[in-house]
Amino acid sequence: MTTKESPITLKMKRHPAHSTGISRNNFLRKLALGLPLAPAIVVSSQEKIQGEWQRPDPGNLRTFIELARSDIRTEKTFIISQNVNFTEDEAFEFWPVHREYDIELSKLLDRRVELIGRFANQYETMTDADASKLALDVFDLEEKRTALKRKYFKKFSKVVPARKAARFFQIENQLNTALDLQIAASLPLIK
Repeated sequence: MTTKESPITLKMKRHPAHSTGISRNNFLRKLALGLPLAPAIVVSSQEKIQGEWQRPDPGNLRTFIELARSDIRTEKTFIISQNVNFTEDEAFEFWPVHREYDIELSKLLDRRVELIGRFANQYETMTDADASKLALDVFDLEEKRTALKRKYFKKFSKVVPARKAARFFQIENQLNTALDLQIAASLPLIK
């Protein structure tokens, strides 16, 4: 089997500006260093008023999370293409499966935004029953995310070598971890 480069890789070689685009490491660094400023601007939960956390505005929190997700999506395709090195045939098979995965993942991430909104509305007055329900819902969501990864690892491994599927999920996990850390940093602890 001859190794062909994906159309995105060929485009990056033809257009030098793309070759100096953001690398996975630089993107993660930008996300880790740049986004901590966003909650201070967008989400008021980081500001203390008279020694108490100010209630996060769920609308602003949703906007912040959506902006962070959008930033990651914008760079994600480029980062994956640059780091997985699909052949043209692999890319042709991989990206439609990836779109299916991304649609299913977005539904889970939307559910997560709902749970964060519920937390933002209750964190100051949360009862033990509320905390238990929220924790169980979060654990359920994490299980669904893991099940989705398992499902799509099998699907990706049918269209690209398992090493490339694993490399994709390694990158995916790094990007999601950076986003998870940013969101966690923008939320106060339960009182």
